[in-house]
Amino acid sequence: MEAMYVSIEVLTTLGSFAGLLVAIVAGFGWTIRRTDAQLQHATGRLEARMDRIESRMDRLEGQTAALTHELTDVKITIARLEGPPPRLYTMR
Repeated sequence: MEAMYVSIEVLTTLGSFAGLLVAIVAGFGWTIRRTDAQLQHATGRLEARMDRIESRMDRLEGQTAALTHELTDVKITIARLEGPPPRLYTMR
C-alpha cells in the first residue's frame, strides 16, 4: 500500500474553512448575547416606568374617589336648597 499524502494546499484550505466557521459561530453567539443583554436592560427600564405610572394611577384613583364624594355632597346640598319639586295641581 502506498501512503497517501495530503498536500499543503488542502490542509490550508481546510484550516481556513475551520477558522472561518469558528469565527461565524462566535460572531452569532456574541450577537445573541449582546441582544439578550440589551433586551434585559430595556425590559428593566420599562418595568420601572410602568411601576411609576401605576403609582400615579393609584394616586389619581384616590383623588377621583374624593372628588366624586364631594360632588355628590354638593348635589345633595343644592337639591336641599331648591326644595322638593312642585307637585302637579289637579283641577277640582
